[in-house]
Amino acid sequence: MDEAKDAGKKLAVCSAATKSSVILCLENLIGIERFQSLDCFLAGDDVKEKKPDPSIYLTASKKLGVSEKDCLVIEDSVIGLQAATQAGMSCVVTYTSSTAEQDFKEAIAIYPDLSNLRLNDLELLLKDVVTAK
Repeated sequence: MDEAKDAGKKLAVCSAATKSSVILCLENLIGIERFQSLDCFLAGDDVKEKKPDPSIYLTASKKLGVSEKDCLVIEDSVIGLQAATQAGMSCVVTYTSSTAEQDFKEAIAIYPDLSNLRLNDLELLLKDVVTAK
């Protein structure tokens, strides 16, 4: 997250959970300062339809002023992956123990965790997808 922000990338968090629970989780997980530095934050109560409906991602794209094809979503579930791909966005999956057995074939990459993943790695993945299309 810090690497992306330092490079001038726009960052959003789009969660199907309620706004209050996501705020509490993010403030504890990434800290208040990082949370406040997000360019966009949307929760399940901000949109009419929940994932796999793409509206949360489409709304974020509009708020960020970034076209869908230039967005890269990082998800942890097949429902989120479906929402991202239905929005016309590329998606990288980092699975959890509860989602590890889900079918992520539509993802451009799948990782057990993101700890060693750099911004450049993600940019190369997105470039390869755009070139292939």
